[in-house]
Amino acid sequence: AIETLEQRGARRIVVVPLLISSASEVMRQYEYLLGLRDHGPWKEHVRPVAVRVPLAMTAPLDDDPVVSEVLLERAQQLSRSPESESVILIAHGPTGDEDNAQWLAAMGRIAARIRQQGRFRAVIPLTMRDDAPQPVQDEATRQIREVVRTQSQEGRTLVIPVLLATGGVEAKIPRRLRGLSYAYRARTLL
Repeated sequence: AIETLEQRGARRIVVVPLLISSASEVMRQYEYLLGLRDHGPWKEHVRPVAVRVPLAMTAPLDDDPVVSEVLLERAQQLSRSPESESVILIAHGPTGDEDNAQWLAAMGRIAARIRQQGRFRAVIPLTMRDDAPQPVQDEATRQIREVVRTQSQEGRTLVIPVLLATGGVEAKIPRRLRGLSYAYRARTLL
């Protein structure tokens, strides 16, 4: 793609990463591949591409207000009485603990906007950590199940996926929540 743009006369290239969070191995790998960082998670397998024109990369979605708007709309579509409902935001999440803390912090800012604008009883961000080692995934599932169980005892619970597009992860959420009471629709951001 870079070669094609350069051949067509591009004098500057701006890369827009369609990622949920900047705190991820994937983002760091993109930066490495594009020569924007000296090292990347999979450095032994790939080398940076040659770029002959200035290149810049925007930030991923992170806590952009547009993400809040879309997720609020998703929650409102399931909602019956926001004041008595909890919204659980569930993202795929990263493998590392430090990255996970950054994902949750950004999602926390999204959650605060949704709670304020949607007037929900609570909005809680969580990550599945679906690519992490099994013990990490198991702990994430335990936490998600506990939050959904606790919130559903206090009122109706809406589970909203924080995923870019469909691809299979959205189907894992109901499997991890089997046997619990909640409302869910597998609508992603796109």
